Amino acid sequence: MSVFKKLSFRETRDRLLSVIGTIGTENVELSELCGRVIAGNITAAMMIPHYDRSPFDGYALRSEDVAGASEDNPVTLKIIYEIKAGDTAGRPVKNGEAVKILTGAPVPDGADCVQKYEDTVFDEDSVTLSAPLKFNQNVVRAGEDVKSGMLLAENGTVADAAVMGMLASQGIGVVPVFRRPRVAVISTGSELVEVGEQLTGSRIYNTNRYMLEAELRRCGCIPFYAGLAGDDPGVIAKLVSESLDTHDAVVITGGVSAGDYDFVPEAMEMTGVEILCQGVKMKPGMASVYGFRNGKPCFGLSGNPASAMTSFYAVCRPVLRKYAGERNWLPEMIKVNMTGDFGKSAGCERLLRGRMSIENGVICMRPSSEQGNAVISSMAGANLMVIIPAGHGPVHAGEIFDGFMI
Repeated sequence: MSVFKKLSFRETRDRLLSVIGTIGTENVELSELCGRVIAGNITAAMMIPHYDRSPFDGYALRSEDVAGASEDNPVTLKIIYEIKAGDTAGRPVKNGEAVKILTGAPVPDGADCVQKYEDTVFDEDSVTLSAPLKFNQNVVRAGEDVKSGMLLAENGTVADAAVMGMLASQGIGVVPVFRRPRVAVISTGSELVEVGEQLTGSRIYNTNRYMLEAELRRCGCIPFYAGLAGDDPGVIAKLVSESLDTHDAVVITGGVSAGDYDFVPEAMEMTGVEILCQGVKMKPGMASVYGFRNGKPCFGLSGNPASAMTSFYAVCRPVLRKYAGERNWLPEMIKVNMTGDFGKSAGCERLLRGRMSIENGVICMRPSSEQGNAVISSMAGANLMVIIPAGHGPVHAGEIFDGFMI
């Protein structure tokens, strides 16, 4: 086995990011686009709106006809026809004429402004205005929303409702996207029992599988459970090799420390995985191993739930987001004001979890009461991690640290 110098979580993450490529692409129907990562820049082929239109119900007319209109000098115009949204405008508007127009309808040639119904007096054949209008007043101009050639969605954008709406407005029904990475999850440890089976002695249920599968889905991946490998290096190696043959990435939990039954690093090398990093200067999550085989990432995380999830948030998730084609794969760093204490010093960087709150306009976090490697309960409700620098003493309320949302 090779010996590796422990890196910080940022150094580990950045080393993996420098190696990871981008997964392949496919086409999806627009109706299935939400949450998918756009592959390639998409630009507008036409203006939106593609015609001058009315923003409300009223009357389209020529501004010069009502330039002198006032309460003492009202101007009456002849209504020549009505136009609704979806209609084609009739003949151009001439001097002394107006067109009854409904919301979204095209402004006919000759007219250059629109007056609301409620600001007029009208009957079936005529409309009277008592105030002037400016040229283009109350007209939504062609291209006012989207101009031809405008960038609608940038390569690597995660599609949301607004992106889908803009693409629909262009009539784009099929969209190129990056494939969702298919990620195999392997659990190790002879103490583990699958959910639904009978617990005996000091055995425990396989919780990491479900937490990792949930987080993989959250970051756009498709998880597949490859199975429970126990503590047999041969079985672990077989599962890792088969999973890398049929999936895009592998996440293994347990067996990554330096104990008598920690065989994952050895099993990874047996399958041809090139290990790039082993051990991270971070608590929790120090025990971990990361490598690649044929461009596919293989993550070996601690069997302790809090350690495994901290490693996933800090290292694995950004790498998988880049792999999946996202353009913003790094978490946004924010300044966090601590509203509670944490009594331990940080020999290396420590990532504390807790729940964000906003107090007097300031982002705050009170650390979860239990921060142990194996504690699951303190992860419930936690949505923020703060980074305590190496060498820092106990944390006190009022201190400010960098953090990121989880």
